[in-house]
Amino acid sequence: MKTSRRSLTTTAALVLVAMLGVSACTSDPSPTRVAQDLVKTETEGQPKVQECMLGVIDDYDLDQLGADSVGDNAEKAKAADAELVKFEADLAACR
Repeated sequence: MKTSRRSLTTTAALVLVAMLGVSACTSDPSPTRVAQDLVKTETEGQPKVQECMLGVIDDYDLDQLGADSVGDNAEKAKAADAELVKFEADLAACR
């Protein structure tokens, strides 16, 4: 089954955002692990795309990004939002 670029990227970003919120409450599974599992599932049969997206995930500290996005520091939250936009764009570039 072929998934559209926008669909996969949007899904990955939405799951990441949801996990960032949940990460404040629980430590397992981590946002990084969830993102990796989602990419592996959604890119099955597309090894080059999968390798690229997993590399993007490795380039970001999603656990820290999650902590910053839900913290009380408005500056860190704003920076985390900007980094999330860049993360989504980097994932989309893998397609």
